[in-house]
Amino acid sequence: MKKIILAMVALLTMLTSCSKSNIFENQDNLKFENSELIEDWTALQLQLVKNSSGITHIAYSRHFAYTGIALYEALVNGDKQYKSLKYQLNGELALPAAPQGKPLYWPASANAAVAEMLRHFYAAKPANVQRIDSLEQVYASMYKSLVKDSAYLLPAVEFGKKIATVIIDWSKTDGSTNVNIPYSPLGEGYWEPTPPANAAANVPGWANVRTILPGSTNNTSPAPPPAFSKVEGSSFYTMVKELYDISLTLSSEQKAAADFWDDAPNGKYITVFGHWFSIFKQILHNENINLMKAAEAYLRLGITLNEAGIGTWKIKYTYNMLRPVTYIRKHMGFTNWNSYITTPPHPEYVAAHATLSASAAYALETVFGKNYSFTDHTYDALGMAPRSFNSLEAAGREAGLSRLFGGIHYRPSIDTGNSVGKKTGKNVRQLLSLHRYTSAK
Repeated sequence: MKKIILAMVALLTMLTSCSKSNIFENQDNLKFENSELIEDWTALQLQLVKNSSGITHIAYSRHFAYTGIALYEALVNGDKQYKSLKYQLNGELALPAAPQGKPLYWPASANAAVAEMLRHFYAAKPANVQRIDSLEQVYASMYKSLVKDSAYLLPAVEFGKKIATVIIDWSKTDGSTNVNIPYSPLGEGYWEPTPPANAAANVPGWANVRTILPGSTNNTSPAPPPAFSKVEGSSFYTMVKELYDISLTLSSEQKAAADFWDDAPNGKYITVFGHWFSIFKQILHNENINLMKAAEAYLRLGITLNEAGIGTWKIKYTYNMLRPVTYIRKHMGFTNWNSYITTPPHPEYVAAHATLSASAAYALETVFGKNYSFTDHTYDALGMAPRSFNSLEAAGREAGLSRLFGGIHYRPSIDTGNSVGKKTGKNVRQLLSLHRYTSAK
């Protein structure tokens, strides 16, 4: 709330210093707006993710991706350097035209659009809706007190709602409701349910979900993993033996990394998608960037994670590789062995955390630079020490490597995931054309 009050003071100062030809008569008015609106909405979305239940982990990728599109489209007409995604997305999407006449106050449009998106995704719990309504009203009241002429505000709010409605309707056609297709374990040497829950394969049809951008997963399929073998000295056995040996001598630092990047969707953590949006939120808090650049970063991060998730699931259910706990118990004879963190219910290859984190790091580098150093405070509230990195890529690499320490992924799967994630990030960067002018990049 303190940030919102400060924002009100700043905007009021700006308004009183402007002439009659003020920012609301300037169609390119977003250069005057900071990113606190997006920071606050992201903070709320992370709370909603943590407090939600019954949503499969990978599905959170959609929530961030589609919300990012609605946010961006609700703002894009307010910055002449940017252009709409209208003709870049995968499938038919009839975005509404911005109202003609007086220029809109675009932050009010973004506020309404994001609120509509989050109500759609997190409406299962009434408390979630109350939180969304409350934050929307805080900003709506602030804008009403600062922008006296409702002609700048009401059409903006309605436009934001229309944008969200179109995006929501489009999201419903991506195939994500048809992902629980039948799956039967393929026998020895392939994935099978893992302890302690021995849960069924998680959404094996996620690979069939429509990507946001056509061609985003092209040329990202890796070479096959090592061939299954129970023979000592084989590539497969050696790969598992490395993980097993590491598990016997885990250092406190290795355990800390495994815990910090666990990100399980269990009400304690905020998922890998939420973790990277938490990093994004922290960057916004530390950097003085305008609202449109923040929307661009949100958009790039959301879409990249979404595409990487779809590509990862395709690889997983192509090779159906068994998890370490299965091999170590069944084929090495250590029947009481357990991974340090809980093994999730889907095939091992490729490592999802490594793939998703590498893609997320690449997406954020696109906006904030390759050598952006930061300290990640995502789990301060859980009593975990913050972790510092000299680059976003370094954070992505640690996130992947943490799964080796956690005992749930082999090193080759992690290394391959890093490569797949970067390739996906590069594809999205090449496919996503946001700037009207080269000089804006």
